[in-house]
Amino acid sequence: MRTVVAGILERDGKVLVGARSSPAWAAGQWEFPGGKVEAEETPAEALIREWHEELGVRVEAREEVYRSQLDTPVGSFTLVALRLTLLGGEPCALEHRALAWVAPADLTRLRLLASHVPIAGALSRAAQGSGV
Repeated sequence: MRTVVAGILERDGKVLVGARSSPAWAAGQWEFPGGKVEAEETPAEALIREWHEELGVRVEAREEVYRSQLDTPVGSFTLVALRLTLLGGEPCALEHRALAWVAPADLTRLRLLASHVPIAGALSRAAQGSGV
């Protein structure tokens, strides 16, 4: 089963999300940037590579915040979300239509990819629990 990763970068009580530019069925929907884990890569290594390619930044992958097995029309996969620390650069929309910093409580107001909705819920619950 393939693994897909999503990165959670936080700043000033908000998280970074990107509006997808492709494929056509997902264009315009929001996501936590990431991508597919390649052979011989760990989820952390994949996120570091994907964020450099898609956002032009250097990041460090930290703890896992979400994991789920998903069955979709295009196949089954494991989705893993990891918190990130920004090490260098400022995120740029190199492969996304747009980027936005959004408060966790407001994430579910976006048109998120269906697979990312539970991540938004987990982040919102965690923020409420911490008093953020």
